[in-house]
Amino acid sequence: MNLIYGEYLEFLKSNGINIAEHKLKEGFYWLDRQIIKAYDTNGDIHKIIRLATDDELNISIKTVYENKEFQLESWEKTVERKKEHLKELETKSKQLILEQIDKNSDKKLKILSSGGKDSSVVTHLVRDLVNDTQIIFNNTSLDCADTYRHIKNQDNVHVINPKEGYYQWRKRLNFVGNRTSRACCTVFKEGAMVDVLDKDENYLFFMGMRNEESNTRKGYGDEWRNDKWGSRNWSAVLPIREWTEEDIWLYILFRDVPINSKYKKGYARVGCAVACPYYTKSTWVLDQYWYPKQFKRWHKILDSDFCDNNKDIILNCTQQEYHIAWNGGVYRTDPTKEVIEQFANRNNLDIEIATKYFSHRCEICDKRVKSKEVIAMNLKYNGRNTNKFYCKKDLMKILGINEEQWENNVNEFKSQDCVLF
Repeated sequence: MNLIYGEYLEFLKSNGINIAEHKLKEGFYWLDRQIIKAYDTNGDIHKIIRLATDDELNISIKTVYENKEFQLESWEKTVERKKEHLKELETKSKQLILEQIDKNSDKKLKILSSGGKDSSVVTHLVRDLVNDTQIIFNNTSLDCADTYRHIKNQDNVHVINPKEGYYQWRKRLNFVGNRTSRACCTVFKEGAMVDVLDKDENYLFFMGMRNEESNTRKGYGDEWRNDKWGSRNWSAVLPIREWTEEDIWLYILFRDVPINSKYKKGYARVGCAVACPYYTKSTWVLDQYWYPKQFKRWHKILDSDFCDNNKDIILNCTQQEYHIAWNGGVYRTDPTKEVIEQFANRNNLDIEIATKYFSHRCEICDKRVKSKEVIAMNLKYNGRNTNKFYCKKDLMKILGINEEQWENNVNEFKSQDCVLF
C-alpha cells in the first residue's frame, strides 16, 4: 500500500476522475494495487473505489464499494495507533545494524540506495547511528529527474555511472527485453558496482531489501551476499527485511523521512523510469502524464523494435498492440487476420506466404519457431507450400550445414533480394 498524496489526486482529476464525489483528499487514503482504501478510527480498513486502466491508457473507476458510514482515520492517527510497533521495529533494526558493525569492524560501511522508500528508511536508520555513512547510488541512466533530485539532495553520495548508457546499450544489442529476458540489473547495478569499487577493499553494505517483496526475497536472512561479488570480502545486512510495506510508510511519517517525490505522483516503485518490463498499464498511464518526453522516446523505440525484430511473428500482435505487450510473452495463441495483413504489407508478401510465418513448432523438438530468418530458410529449402517447420538447430542438421554456412546462405539469399528474407 502507498500513501495517496495531492499530486496523485491531481492526476486522477486531470484524467476525469471525480475526486470530490468520493471525498478523496491527502492525509487519509491509501492506494493498494489500483484500489483506494482508508482506515476507520477502529483500525479497520475499507475499500473505497477500484480503478482500471484500459489498453489505450485511459483510467476510470471500475468499482465503487458499498460501505456503512465510518469515521476516517488520518495518517497521523494511524501512526499514533501503531507508534509502539514502529518503535519496536526501529529498535530491532538498529540493534542489528550495531551488531553487524561490531562483527565487521574491519569493513568500510556503505549504504546501497536505489532512490526508493526502502533505501530512504535504511539510510535514516544507519545514519542515525553513524551519521557520515556514505551512500552508493548506481546510476542506471534510466531514472527520472525526481530520483536524481532525491539522490543529489543527500550528503556524501557516491554516484556510480555506467560505462555505457541504457539506451546506447539497448541500441547496440538491438534489444528491448521483457520480464524473462532483460539483464539490465546485472549490467547497470551489480555489474557497475563490481567494476568500480576496489575489489581488495572490505565492505559492509546496508540494503533495503524486504522479505515481503518477492518469493525469492522471502527466504533472505539478516545477512546476504550477492553471487556477482565473487570472492571479494563484501557482505550485506538487511535491517528492514521483516518490515511490511505499511510499516515503511508509517515509519516515514513517524520520523519524517525524506522520500523520492515520484511516490507522491502515484508510483509504487521509482526505479528505471518508463522502460522497466515489470511495470504495467497502471504505471504507463502515470508515465504518459508525468514524464511525456521519456514516454514518447521509449514508445518510438518500441515501434522500431517491432519492425526490426518482427515482433508480430513472435507475439502474434499488431504494432499498436505491441505497445502494451512488449514486456510479456505471446500476446495471443494464433494471429488475427489484421496481424497477418500488417506483416504481409510490411514485408511485401502475399497473404498466403505471410501466413506461413506464424505459429509454427519444430517437427523434431517441438520448440516454437519464431525467427523470421529461420522460417524463411524453412520455406526456401522445403518449399513455400510446406507445412513442416524446424528450429535452426534441427534444420542445420537436416541440411548438413554449420553456423558459418548458414550465415553465408542467408546473406546470399538476401543479396538476391529474396522476398522471404
